[in-house]
Amino acid sequence: MGQETIIGISIVAALAGIIGFHSWLHKLIKFKMDESAILKFFNDANNSLKSHSTEAISENTEIKPERVTTVCTRSKAIHRTTKEEGHWILKQ
Repeated sequence: MGQETIIGISIVAALAGIIGFHSWLHKLIKFKMDESAILKFFNDANNSLKSHSTEAISENTEIKPERVTTVCTRSKAIHRTTKEEGHWILKQ
């Protein structure tokens, strides 16, 4: 292999690593921002309602229902209620 080939492969590998890291970081930041908005909604909501539906969270946070489900499922602070399908509650 020539020196140019080795340099080319190194550059491509470095760029792939940088793009992969950037993508991972973007997903993490997006998740944390969405999770923060949902947690803020829970904290600001009337305390008499302990659980909230995916649709209610979506309407109040302007996050798509599918994304609300994804974030709530992955969050360590939120879990699905056992009583009602599609309802979420803060972990105690």
